[in-house]
Amino acid sequence: MGGRNGSGALAARLLRPLIEDHLPLLVFIVSAVVLMALLRTAMGGGGAPRPVAKPFLSAREAAMRDALEQILPMYRLHAQVAMGALLKIPWRPGRKATPADRNSFSQKIVDFVVEDPTTGRVVALIEVDDRSHVPEKDRARDAMLAHAGYRTVRIPASTRPSIPALLLLVGPLRNEGHEATAMERG
Repeated sequence: MGGRNGSGALAARLLRPLIEDHLPLLVFIVSAVVLMALLRTAMGGGGAPRPVAKPFLSAREAAMRDALEQILPMYRLHAQVAMGALLKIPWRPGRKATPADRNSFSQKIVDFVVEDPTTGRVVALIEVDDRSHVPEKDRARDAMLAHAGYRTVRIPASTRPSIPALLLLVGPLRNEGHEATAMERG
């Protein structure tokens, strides 16, 4: 026991001058570490930020939805649908699908899916364009969807969310459900 106290006293005697000589630097380092920890906590640090709610539809998309529902009451409209719900990677012999294959479309969103409620068939996809749309990317996206069997109706950014304006673009869909049903019967 006596040896321990003696070695502790010796260590304290040796460290005291070192601590006293560098006390301002040690206080600065400890203060900086504490300050950084407090700032990190205050700013929500410590991992990814927590998501916050955002509006489900933009004001323009909501106005378009309201008009589309009036024009197409025979259909069910689904808003903001992930392409991953509409597309899948086809099976190919000798090649396993990879996440990169699915990533080419899975995170993209379709503004509206028009569904025939009696059959569950997707009648069309409706995209409400805005000024940020890039025509080349839109054509590539539409081609990918067409290859899968979907028709995309684009509402140009200049189109106002009015029934007469939208009727010109989506009006032909009104008869499509009846024609498809008649063809299936006959």
